[in-house]
Amino acid sequence: MRAIVALAAALLPWPASAARLTPETARAFDRYIELTEAQLAETRTSGPFLWVDSHPDARQNVRNGQTVVESLQTTDHGEPIRVPGGLIHDWLGAVFIPGASIAGMRSVLDDYDDYKRIYKPDVLDAKLLSHAGDRSRVFLRLYKKQFLTLVYNSEYEVQPDRISPERFENISRSVRIAQVRDPARSYADEYPPGDDDGFLWRLNSYWRFEQADGGVYAQCRAISLSRGIPFGFGWLNGFLQQFPREALVHTLDGAARAAAGRGRRLHAPKDESDEPCSF
Repeated sequence: MRAIVALAAALLPWPASAARLTPETARAFDRYIELTEAQLAETRTSGPFLWVDSHPDARQNVRNGQTVVESLQTTDHGEPIRVPGGLIHDWLGAVFIPGASIAGMRSVLDDYDDYKRIYKPDVLDAKLLSHAGDRSRVFLRLYKKQFLTLVYNSEYEVQPDRISPERFENISRSVRIAQVRDPARSYADEYPPGDDDGFLWRLNSYWRFEQADGGVYAQCRAISLSRGIPFGFGWLNGFLQQFPREALVHTLDGAARAAAGRGRRLHAPKDESDEPCSF
């Protein structure tokens, strides 16, 4: 049945380039981020550092090897934030990585050249564009295939912060996201940012790591902005919800596999050719 629905959806006329990011939509997302980051700042040194710290059952599930994913919503004084012409997708995922270390996690996050292997197939290419102080600008080429093939050339400002020897935070904020017009022909030919199919206009990621219980608890909160649902395309809502959720799960699982491998190498006996992991 799902295959039939997907096929029927693919055969419907698709309003190419029918979505446009308006200033009102962008301001609503910025307000959502402002309030979310204020809440996160309050929990950096007091209160629950990780979401699972205030959800014992979820923490136990994570400790037992599950990937826990939850949908969250930031409100403005208890009221939902209205997003005219758009939808905000706010997902949080958590995993536990036995044998991993904070240093190993940092090395995974910094290894942009290896992203296309770690996060395959969601990341086609990645590279460090610039580095100044504690901030970096990073390029990612993102890929998603469902009933459409979507490729995005995107850039992010990344800000890491070592809170303590056992805790680390890494924030990534999108500064440019451009959808590729025809991925089968060229990755360089883009729609103008914000004037495309509207599946991904913004994407911020908030990573937190805590070393405990013989490994690392890794948490990622991904907040993205997409178009709203055009009239007659109600079937699109499921895709718009699943797109960021699936990407988050793949990201967590890829990072966990990479960090587990590096953790084993970091704890293996050193020989003279070993290089220390930079932090």
